[in-house]
Amino acid sequence: MGNQEPSESGAGLSEQVAEALRERIISGQLPGGSKLNERELSAELQVSRIPLREALPLLEAEGFIHSEARRGSFVHTFTLRDAVEVFDLRLRLEPFAAQCAALRVAGGASPEDLLASLEYARTGVPGEQASGRNSDLHEEIVRLADHDLLRRLSSLLNGRVRWLFRLTPERDTPGMWEEHAELVHAIAEGRPALAEALASAHVERGRHASLPHLSERLPSEPVPRRGRKTRSPA
Repeated sequence: MGNQEPSESGAGLSEQVAEALRERIISGQLPGGSKLNERELSAELQVSRIPLREALPLLEAEGFIHSEARRGSFVHTFTLRDAVEVFDLRLRLEPFAAQCAALRVAGGASPEDLLASLEYARTGVPGEQASGRNSDLHEEIVRLADHDLLRRLSSLLNGRVRWLFRLTPERDTPGMWEEHAELVHAIAEGRPALAEALASAHVERGRHASLPHLSERLPSEPVPRRGRKTRSPA
């Protein structure tokens, strides 16, 4: 949905609100640790509080926010541990997705949309974040894989992958596009073993290049909020 705000009409309004809030969290407009003010957000998004409240569990399931009894909902603070866990899961899911996508192409599925996503990742639109185009390319591989459970697992991870990409602009280089091109062409040629190996290498390169920078930018664990009291042992 990008910069568009949700409309009060139509189905799936809570999903639209969740998408708008997700984008604000990923971009840093809603910083980690900040409390979500329902009244202000409803006014800004021009929706009632009902779809806003329905959107919060969706964001909580994806790990973007957490709720506390009698205190409200807070934006999750992305940590180094989060980044490591995202890479851990990407290393398991993305090679499998690439293998499945290549197998489908070998069986007759068209790679046309995937090739178009690769070209868009290279060119894009002036002023648009390259991180968004890169994550769209990875999501297109999952769509081509046509594996229901993989799609569900990936949908829970996609937001955090985009969050991670936004935090690591160093990876937005011609070299990464070349890695994507190798991977996509292996899929488009219907070569599952090569696609799996290239996807694994791509994630490992990203881990090696990104974690040193992230260790300087992110806390290891969430910083406890002020005002939280701990009980002394009796």
